[in-house]
Amino acid sequence: MGTTDADLTLRYLADWGFTPIGPDRWRWDGTSPEEVSGEDMAFDTAYAITIDDDLDPVQRVRTALGLLDLTGAFDVLTHLNAYVLDHPDPAVADAFWAGFRDRMAVPEPIEHLRLHLRTYWFWGRTTAKSAFNALLGDDVRHLVATGRLSELATGSPRLRARHVLEDSGTVDWDDKRDVYRAAVTVAALRPAVFQALLGCYHSVSGSLDPAEALSLLDSLHLPAETEQLPQLCAVLRKGVANHYTDPTAWPE
Repeated sequence: MGTTDADLTLRYLADWGFTPIGPDRWRWDGTSPEEVSGEDMAFDTAYAITIDDDLDPVQRVRTALGLLDLTGAFDVLTHLNAYVLDHPDPAVADAFWAGFRDRMAVPEPIEHLRLHLRTYWFWGRTTAKSAFNALLGDDVRHLVATGRLSELATGSPRLRARHVLEDSGTVDWDDKRDVYRAAVTVAALRPAVFQALLGCYHSVSGSLDPAEALSLLDSLHLPAETEQLPQLCAVLRKGVANHYTDPTAWPE
C-alpha cells in the first residue's frame, strides 16, 4: 500500500512539533509545550502548507488533504480552495479534484467537505459547472458514451455518485440535467436523484425546470408513500421551480 495523504501530513506535522496523542488531541513540543485540538492545530498549519516552498505544488495539495483527513477542519478547505483557484498548473487542480473524488466515494464523507461543496463550489455560477463535472458529470457522460453506466451501480463509484447528486441542488439545471437523466436509469441511484431534486427545489439558489423535473420524478418509480414525493410533484405540476419564489406553494 502506498503512502497516504495522511501519512505525508503526519510527517510534515512532526517537523512542526505536532504529535497525535488521542482523538482530536495533539501535543505541540514548541517553546511552551501544550495540548491542542485538531481544529486549533489546523488553524496554525493549513495556510502554511499551501505556501511551503519545500513542498512542490501537488505535494501541497496532498498534504492539505491529509490535514483534512486528520482533523476534518473547515480552515483546511478555506486555504486549500484559495490555493487551487490561484494556481496556474493544471496538475494542482487535477490533484485537488482527485482527492475530493476519493473522499466522496466513502459511506460517510467528511462533513465539512460536503458543506464546502454545497456552500462554495456548487453555489457559485463561476465554479459550479466545473466542480460538478470534475466530481461526477464527466464520468457519467463518458460511461454513457461507452455503454458502461452500470459501473455506477455498486461500490465506491455508486457512493461518490450518490453523495454528489444529493449535494448538487444549486448546480445550474442546464449543466446537470443529462447527468440526472442518466442516473435515473441506474436503480441504485434513484433515491439519490430524488434527494437531488428536493435539493434543487428547496435550496435558496436551487435550479430545476419544473416540467423536466416532474418527468424525472415519474421515471424514478418511487413508492407513492415516499416522504415529500406528493408535495414535490404538486409544486412541479404548478410550474413552481423553487420554494423561495413561492413559499406558500408547498402543500402542508
